[in-house]
Amino acid sequence: MAASGYIESGARTPSGSGFRIEEYPFLQRTGIRSVLFTGNSTLDERYYYDWPMLYILTNSQEAYVGQTRSIIGRMIQHGNNPEKGDFTQANIIFNAEFNHSVLDDYEHRLIECMHADGKYKLTNKNGGISDSNYFSKEEYSKMFESLWAQMRDLGLATKSLAEIEDSEVFKYSPFKALNADQRDALYQIKDAIDAGLDNAQPIVVEGMPGTGKTVLAVYLLKLLKDDKKYAGLNIRLLEPVTSLRHTLQQSLNAVAGLSPNDIIGPTDLCKTSSGFVEGGKGFDILLVDETHRLKQRKNIAFYPSFDNAIETLGLPKGSPQIDWVLAQAKLPIFFWDPLQTVGPSGIGETIINDRLSVPLKSTIKLESQMRVKGGNGYLELISSILYKETPKKCTFDNYDFVLHDDFSDFCNSFEQTYAEHSLSRMIAGYAWKWKTKDKKYNQYPDLTDIEIEGIGKRWNVQPENWVGLGFNNDQIAHEVGCIHSIQGYDLSYAYVIIGNDMQYDPANEVITVSEQDYFDVNGKRTATYEELLSYIKNIYYVLLTRGINGTHVYICNGALREYFKEKMTEAGI
Repeated sequence: MAASGYIESGARTPSGSGFRIEEYPFLQRTGIRSVLFTGNSTLDERYYYDWPMLYILTNSQEAYVGQTRSIIGRMIQHGNNPEKGDFTQANIIFNAEFNHSVLDDYEHRLIECMHADGKYKLTNKNGGISDSNYFSKEEYSKMFESLWAQMRDLGLATKSLAEIEDSEVFKYSPFKALNADQRDALYQIKDAIDAGLDNAQPIVVEGMPGTGKTVLAVYLLKLLKDDKKYAGLNIRLLEPVTSLRHTLQQSLNAVAGLSPNDIIGPTDLCKTSSGFVEGGKGFDILLVDETHRLKQRKNIAFYPSFDNAIETLGLPKGSPQIDWVLAQAKLPIFFWDPLQTVGPSGIGETIINDRLSVPLKSTIKLESQMRVKGGNGYLELISSILYKETPKKCTFDNYDFVLHDDFSDFCNSFEQTYAEHSLSRMIAGYAWKWKTKDKKYNQYPDLTDIEIEGIGKRWNVQPENWVGLGFNNDQIAHEVGCIHSIQGYDLSYAYVIIGNDMQYDPANEVITVSEQDYFDVNGKRTATYEELLSYIKNIYYVLLTRGINGTHVYICNGALREYFKEKMTEAGI
């Protein structure tokens, strides 16, 4: 493919009469593949009037990404549009080999990457952003890398693509391209909304880890907020996981039309500042992410505030948080995975079935894997191992699934991976006491929680935003995260330690749990053995499905390690 494109960058002065193309000075010309173009100071005129091009409008704080067939016509339109009047510079991206498929792809990638880069607040809407295949897409993808490098040279971006793709903002961007499953779900949800909210039935969207439940929820939030048809409606996204809630609030802070206040927690349901209405429904549409992490009044650390919220909402004593949602939202949309309830405080399938029996009959399913490059085959393998099913034959050409016999080898592998992929983390089941809780590194530098084969590791010192804090703190990135710090998050590579809380009984050929080796007090108090077995299996199901590019595993129990190997062999791994 010829290197025949460049970015033209120029300033314009705003005027009431609109944009005058003859006053537009082209200041710089650089090849998309770092080739410097010299010669005439303008493009062939035919390209200005009829050729697919991309453009980026910027000022000191905001940016807008667009595409057009006639760059002159579009610039005149934008110059006459008051909404675009604050932009002071237009940056035109041209290539003689562009076509509309390339423009669609590049436009959504530029929006997604510029949002995660953080230099500008994006004013784009997200309707119509979708992922699609086209001829020579792989070659154009390589060209995009060169384009991005050039944008950094011009000061239009600051971070590398590798840094961006490893960032939390990128992973939870409202500008993500939806796959076919998500787009179908989106259409069904919008049809239900447009049918009217007064008698709307709750909607349930179910999906395994990595099928894009949170991505769809965030996308839908922006889409509805941008649509004038829904102006005046109180639309919020409820995120029960505190650390993930803070991450989403951070991500949306750089998006025009959205605010961190659009992301709320369960207790916000009874605050008038969010929309609480006594005896009525103050929320028109409530997108409930990680529904399986809503709480019931059982084994929790905040009984007084829980009871106060119930009283404020006028609900019966002990009402679980799903009842709070149903009481305050005209149309609640629940995103959930039945296998991700990891403790007695979670509402679980029984409560879900009781409260949502009718919506569950028409559940919207998300099945395409967006996170784990091993695809559904990998998730089905993990499910078959943990829940004693016969594994199907499968291969993971683009995924590393490694079972380590030696813990030092496991740790050395992590160091090598972490050096290249900063979003890699060690995570584990709660199979060790948290001895370092409230003990700072500088005061107790040698104190550790996890001891395996003479190697010591510490639990995550910061429960909230542990993944994000590790980007700027190498010490934090080398801690071991527990289920409460990682549920809902993606990792480049997940290094999972399976402790002695989960074991294997070869005589009876069953996975067992050891209560004495499980140290989450609230996670096991009041739980029967069968319930604890289900919770711990679900915990490892969550941990083993965090890795985008690969999952490395070390298993403390020798019999369980051999069982994993046996199942992997059966699957052809």
